[in-house]
Amino acid sequence: MANMRIGLIGCGNIASDICRAIHDRSISAEIVALCDINASQAEMLRDTYQLNALIGTIQDVVASVDLVVECAGPSVVSHVVEAAMVYHIDCLIMSVGGLLQDPSLLETARERGINLHVPSGAICGIDGIRNAMQAGLDEVTLTTRKPIKGLKGAPYLLCKGIELDGLTEAQVIFDGSAREAVKAFPNNVNVAATLSLAGLGADQTRVRVIADPSATANTHEIRAKGAFGELTVVISNLPSPRNPKSSYMASLSACAEVAAAAKVFATRVS
Repeated sequence: MANMRIGLIGCGNIASDICRAIHDRSISAEIVALCDINASQAEMLRDTYQLNALIGTIQDVVASVDLVVECAGPSVVSHVVEAAMVYHIDCLIMSVGGLLQDPSLLETARERGINLHVPSGAICGIDGIRNAMQAGLDEVTLTTRKPIKGLKGAPYLLCKGIELDGLTEAQVIFDGSAREAVKAFPNNVNVAATLSLAGLGADQTRVRVIADPSATANTHEIRAKGAFGELTVVISNLPSPRNPKSSYMASLSACAEVAAAAKVFATRVS
């Protein structure tokens, strides 16, 4: 039986964890194509996991696979989805904030029969938010608390001239909409985009970001109110062992989505 052929756009932390899961046979799939803005990063991934994979452009990758996994960053999402629509290939989008930058992508992909898989990422409770929308939600708030090192380099901090090194206690450094949050912290709050797509939308979902010098984990707290009642979900994620800006749960979510897609593929071709 043929395994699902996977292409990875972006060869960093999440891509490495997917390769590891496939290498350990936790997922019945094969990595056959890689793409990264830094070709040496793709080469290192190929060599580390002894992959029989081509290294090429986004178009090269999408044309060679059964499923493309985007884990490169929000600015790449539209290019990946557009290529997927040309070759009629389903996508797993990890940089969910990129979908908020061009909302038409979701509808256009749906019209063309392309499945855009949106993972739960580093949060839980998305099923409850989606269910609650059936009767209507009044408010949804995401509060993200992170160690200082996980926030460094964020565009919002650089633009505002906010220095975190001297911080001695927890401080709210951002309070705004999910749409604003994903622009301000593109590598930190993809969960805000995921939450907004499941619920009230990017402009009605409120996001607070807290820098905490004493924090050792990335904590996300979701609060929602609506006709159903009230919902509170808190998850405390350890940072990824290889990337302090990302929660380990994000990688696990990616692996779970790829595993589920591989099972569906195996059923379809058997």
